[in-house]
Amino acid sequence: MKKILIVLFVYGFISQSAAYDKLSVVERFTNCSCPPCASLNNSWYNATTASLINSGSMTHIIYNVSWPSDTDPMYLLNCADNNNRQRYYGCNGVPWIEINGSRFETSIGQSGFINVVTSGNADYAPFQIMLKPEVFSNNVIDVYAKIIRDSNDNTLFGNIKLRVALIEKEVEFYTSPGSNGELFFYSVCRKMLPDGNGSEFTIPAPGDSTEINMLYPPTEEFLKSVNIENLQVLIFIQDDDTQYIYQSTVANLIPSTRVNAAFQVEDNLGASPFIVNFSDLSTATDTTNIISWEWDFDNDGNIDSQDPAPTWTFSTEQSYTVSLTVSDGNQQHTRTINDYITVLKLSSEILVVNGLHYDTYTTEMEDFYNNSACFGNHQIDIWDLFGDQDFEYHANSNIQQVNLMDRSIPNSVLNAYHKVIWIGNRYFGDDAFYDPLQVLNYIRQGGNFLLATRHGAKFLSGELRYYCGISPRMPALSDVTQLIALDDNLINMPALENHTYVQFVQLNSGSEAIPIFDDDTNTDWIAGFRLQKDNDGAFIYIAGRPYRFDNNVSFQNYNYIIENWLNYTPASIEDETSSSILKRFQLFQNYPNPFNPITMINYQLPLASDVELSIYNLLGQKVATLVDRRQNAATYQVEWDADGFASGIYYYRIKTGEHQDIRKMVLLR
Repeated sequence: MKKILIVLFVYGFISQSAAYDKLSVVERFTNCSCPPCASLNNSWYNATTASLINSGSMTHIIYNVSWPSDTDPMYLLNCADNNNRQRYYGCNGVPWIEINGSRFETSIGQSGFINVVTSGNADYAPFQIMLKPEVFSNNVIDVYAKIIRDSNDNTLFGNIKLRVALIEKEVEFYTSPGSNGELFFYSVCRKMLPDGNGSEFTIPAPGDSTEINMLYPPTEEFLKSVNIENLQVLIFIQDDDTQYIYQSTVANLIPSTRVNAAFQVEDNLGASPFIVNFSDLSTATDTTNIISWEWDFDNDGNIDSQDPAPTWTFSTEQSYTVSLTVSDGNQQHTRTINDYITVLKLSSEILVVNGLHYDTYTTEMEDFYNNSACFGNHQIDIWDLFGDQDFEYHANSNIQQVNLMDRSIPNSVLNAYHKVIWIGNRYFGDDAFYDPLQVLNYIRQGGNFLLATRHGAKFLSGELRYYCGISPRMPALSDVTQLIALDDNLINMPALENHTYVQFVQLNSGSEAIPIFDDDTNTDWIAGFRLQKDNDGAFIYIAGRPYRFDNNVSFQNYNYIIENWLNYTPASIEDETSSSILKRFQLFQNYPNPFNPITMINYQLPLASDVELSIYNLLGQKVATLVDRRQNAATYQVEWDADGFASGIYYYRIKTGEHQDIRKMVLLR
């Protein structure tokens, strides 16, 4: 995930004598396969909004949702932000319109729409927004805004957020992308900066101002889908307590040739120690080149690197402010990004990923987590895909670290856990952060993954479905009254009322998966399975809404699954056993990982070899040698006791006469 850069400055007194003209903002939700949306557009909406926009009477933004078609290309490019705004307003049908943060019923019609926009413009506006968005030769977008407050204002503000959106004025398709026949779409939200949550800013005192700077380096996918020359920047100030919007403004991108310091990272969030590769995106003028770079990675005022693309290791679990100063020999520019890099703390070996929307499933979510339904007696960390939902996870003492992130999980974080339990639901966008290929890679590296969700086909897709040996034909969504246990160690799981949208699977004849749950033993459709291939971690699927089974039964079943099936160890043959013929050299992932302070390292030798197995720190220094002798063809297990070593990332390397391999492990105290 590319990090959006945000810099806040508060400047001195600016004399103002009157309130400002307000510009209403219209937010619309739609989908390219929504017939009523097309009908509304053709009858009056498109012509009316175009007229009001051209006359400077309103600003406009459209969010595309995932229904009735989840293949809407405008939704898919920016699903996280679209889902975020959908959740914010509780949008559950399209077309849906909000004017200045209040719902407008489309049945009121054109004249009513114009009246609401016009009356909104007559409201008192405590802020004025001055906006200057720039685009550089490498397509990097820099947004500068000054927010000025009326000198006579005495408004008592609540939870104020600044929301910034990149909107494409017009998107044209040669053939309709959906089933409603539309070819032209307007004011399409392409990206929100930093995201749909918006950003907090210091509200200036009356008569003062706040300056804000945001940088967006477009992704390759963004550039393929969006016409940069057709982009605008929309900014609005919103109170999240009331959803009321105080002010908005919009401006076209301005091409710029000034010296500009800019950079990005592949991901700004990771587990300690977090190794970050910085990419320089700075630009000079048309006639010069950048000749110097000065990086400060920890905001201490010292130059940490002068390389254009440095690598830095962040170890302490905190957020870091990063700055870069560049020069072309004539001009220099500094960009400072507060809290740009964040290093997370890991407190257990199990991560539970929550995909339940608390406002929708309040009682069910409380009962589910307070009763440890999906993790039994085990201590866990939490990753909430909806961010801060005001849910009190720490009411359960088994829940250790809580990450309220509203984003996908970085690989460095996912791979640091030995077991992951994903509680899916496919409602209000939790599935937007699920990547089946990421899950498959995690399993192949020795991680253990349990997926419990309704709408299973959306999660068991692509290579993961093929890996599991699941038939491409999956049945329609079904209701369920119970899951029947197919293993003597499990018990039947009674379903609560309204247990809908359950999707069963059918295993191919060559599948290695073992059925563990069913809803009807008279069919070949199953409701759950477990799979563990040689040298890979375990994968387990349980169909249905995990929060609508009996929580006491779920507690018992999950507890058994975690301890017995979600507990893969890369190798289990005793030390120096040569009773079987081994076909290839292999170094396995250590277990447990993370560990404290003892872990097991397994490897196999197809031939007798001189073997050296050593431990290295992040600086490449050898800190321990575990094996240094000749060994016969066999599978071996070696213990490393890291007592006395500092927390962090270590590498273990094996060398034989013909082979060598290296893997990473995390010591977590």
